[in-house]
Amino acid sequence: MSKLAYFEQTEHGNSKWWTWPTVFWLTIMTWLIGQFILSIFMVIAGMIAEPELIEQLMEASTAAAVEMESGKNKILQNTALISSGAGFIGLLLALLADDAKVKRTAGIVTGVAIALSYVSLFLLFPTLTGGAEANEILNALMGKSAAVYAFMLLTFPAALVGLYLGQKLIHKRTITALHTAFAKFRWKRAAQAFFIMWAVLAGFGAITHFMGLSPASYVFDVKRFFGYALISILLLPIQSATEEIVFRGYLNKGITHLTRNKWIAFFITSAMFMAMHLANPEAVAGAEKGILPIVMSGYFFFGFAACLMVLIDDGLESAIGVHAGNNTFAAIFVNYENSVLPTPSVFQVKAEPVYDSISTIIILATVVGILYWLKSRDSSADRLA
Repeated sequence: MSKLAYFEQTEHGNSKWWTWPTVFWLTIMTWLIGQFILSIFMVIAGMIAEPELIEQLMEASTAAAVEMESGKNKILQNTALISSGAGFIGLLLALLADDAKVKRTAGIVTGVAIALSYVSLFLLFPTLTGGAEANEILNALMGKSAAVYAFMLLTFPAALVGLYLGQKLIHKRTITALHTAFAKFRWKRAAQAFFIMWAVLAGFGAITHFMGLSPASYVFDVKRFFGYALISILLLPIQSATEEIVFRGYLNKGITHLTRNKWIAFFITSAMFMAMHLANPEAVAGAEKGILPIVMSGYFFFGFAACLMVLIDDGLESAIGVHAGNNTFAAIFVNYENSVLPTPSVFQVKAEPVYDSISTIIILATVVGILYWLKSRDSSADRLA
């Protein structure tokens, strides 16, 4: 088996062109459904912890809802709901029907419905996010309530429900094949990458602190720290793994299969990963200051470095470990002001977009180099056929 076995797995099972947008659509749908369900629990937890913030959030959400109900948005909203429902029904019929004619008709209906759903959701995206004000309030609420923080993190793995169903029922491949080219997921490799990322971040942070490049302030809050730290160590790896499975796993494999060029796939998925974070507080602040490209470049570099880890590792293990290591380290040990993870970390540093972009490249290059060196020493384990 060649080195690129992870990407070559798409030659098995069902990889017809229409399967990729269909499964990705199913992934988006289960993610949105999960967000809707868990938002109810977030509101309940928020009402208990910070009723005033919940009131502000509801007002901001109401304003966004009024915008959704107006003119073109109302048409798009109805189109999204109807087409998404039709997509589910059509897909179910296409999978379960025995008659070839019924399958073909259901497939056509599903394709049209999914296409309409994609277009309407894309056009609705600016209003679906709730706006900058609602996101800012939600971020503040997560910083006040560990329960809200936990429920927010749990919205991510909801996407895997649709992705795993699509992997099994539509692509007809194993779940393991989505994670790695090896016979089993290499937990040791993921844990190794996790702690390597912690060590590199700690070392780099200590050096830049003592050199005065990025001084860290001691902000340890014993009353709030341990609850958030426990949630972070339990749930952030799941959130991080979800993003890696979707972007560096499924989308990379799909685009590589369709274009026959992994570097095109790496560029596209890194850009998509960057775009997914445009609603983050630092992105909003960067847009206001006119430095959005600099702020967002870090996300692109992170995504591309994770792609290289998949290429080196022939699986997602190291990418998941590094991503989880990065997020947990920030949430627990050294966080930024106005971070998307508003957790009570031990230390806090001031965000400096230009410096942060450069440091991101240095840190990721160091981690990728270490992982490559370690991989060159590891020639064990059988790959999946």
